[in-house]
Amino acid sequence: MEKMGYTYTMFKRKIETLLEEWRVKANRKPLIIRGARQVGKTSVVEKFGKDTFTNYVYLNLEKESDKSIFNRMTDIQDVVISIEVIKNVQIKPGETLLFIDEIQVSSVAMAQLRYFYEELPGLHVIAAGSLLEIKMTKEGFSFPVGRVEYAYLHPATFDEFLGAVGQSNALDFISQYRVGESVPESLHTLFMKLYSQYTLVGGMPEIVWKYAQKSSITALDSLYEGLLTSYSDDVFKYSTTAKAKYVQYVLDTVQNYCGAEIKYETVGGGVFKGRSMKEAFDVLEKAMMLSRVRGSYSTQLPLTFNEKKMPKLIALDTGLMNYKLGIRTEILKTQDLNNIYRGRIAEQAVGRELLSMYSEKQAVVGYWYRDKKGATASLDYVLSLDSSMIPIEVKSGATGTLKSLFQFVDESDVVCCIRIYSGGPRVDELETKKGKAFQLLSLPFYFVHRLADFLQ
Repeated sequence: MEKMGYTYTMFKRKIETLLEEWRVKANRKPLIIRGARQVGKTSVVEKFGKDTFTNYVYLNLEKESDKSIFNRMTDIQDVVISIEVIKNVQIKPGETLLFIDEIQVSSVAMAQLRYFYEELPGLHVIAAGSLLEIKMTKEGFSFPVGRVEYAYLHPATFDEFLGAVGQSNALDFISQYRVGESVPESLHTLFMKLYSQYTLVGGMPEIVWKYAQKSSITALDSLYEGLLTSYSDDVFKYSTTAKAKYVQYVLDTVQNYCGAEIKYETVGGGVFKGRSMKEAFDVLEKAMMLSRVRGSYSTQLPLTFNEKKMPKLIALDTGLMNYKLGIRTEILKTQDLNNIYRGRIAEQAVGRELLSMYSEKQAVVGYWYRDKKGATASLDYVLSLDSSMIPIEVKSGATGTLKSLFQFVDESDVVCCIRIYSGGPRVDELETKKGKAFQLLSLPFYFVHRLADFLQ
């Protein structure tokens, strides 16, 4: 599949705010944007460059003519002169944005990023590479500390989706909502319908844009197929020929395990060795094609993850997952996402949004478990947020059914817990059987992306 064009990203992405802050800040460093293929890195930077700078210079190192600029280590001033001649542009610090795409293709280009900072600090430089982490792991490369900075781009979140489909009034209401306020039933019904649409379509930018234009689910099928094919075409970029079959199998079946804990030995019905499966998951996680939420027994910060505990799998995109599972009709009909696919669609959707909370860093998200004889318990998610530990349950039942949440409160210092569900927002003052008081903040799915705001 071709890279998405600028045409497909005419809806606002949250990372644009980070890019503008980066543009004007003192002691700015070259910015590396991390993210899976097709989440919109190229298009976001292109929009930023063309809208904000006098000159925008784009290098794609998958093209030999662009890669040749970095064939050997040379003085950074000579590199700039080569770019000016080859691209027929004039590069002026402060007026030009230089974007080096697919930088992982050239080890020389990766190494030279530091010299843009040291010798041309006034020049705005952004780099991106979908397979950057895999390249760094294979070659043992690491960027010098303090010479570059990072940003992260994920599939579109719910608020970005609302902007794309023209629901500006809904977006304004949800963005301005404050905890404790009520949401009229008619609006709640509308917002839940919109969230179901978002869960159905997913957050891949080109697909969101096409949906916004056509508002037809079936019109998206060719795009889903194109994305899946492009990811399969990349398999040999992820791994050696010998291990490619394992990576391909995980790519083909990842949707079957999303929202659930995975045991590597049983993936594929036990046909493959657990070690081979784990290595395949490792590779795809480095490529940001999936995420594994690790189990933690911690009841206070810092979160300590047990690598021997089965991780919970979160797919790159909920829309792709639904397409592969063939459950889109069920999502359209339901009034409670917890009723679909044994509640795993709801867990996947919430997990994906939690992992996409930030543009400037990676969110620290796990799930909590307690493995004591006769007293097992688990929570869907637990995250580290602003020096606090936040337990989260994805439920549809009444507050009295949250047994594991009450257990966690008794064993921890938390005073506020989160329930994500299909009902309206509410705050309950509760008490455990041991007499410990705490607040339960119940939030509908359409507020998940605002969790950090609510808890500050």
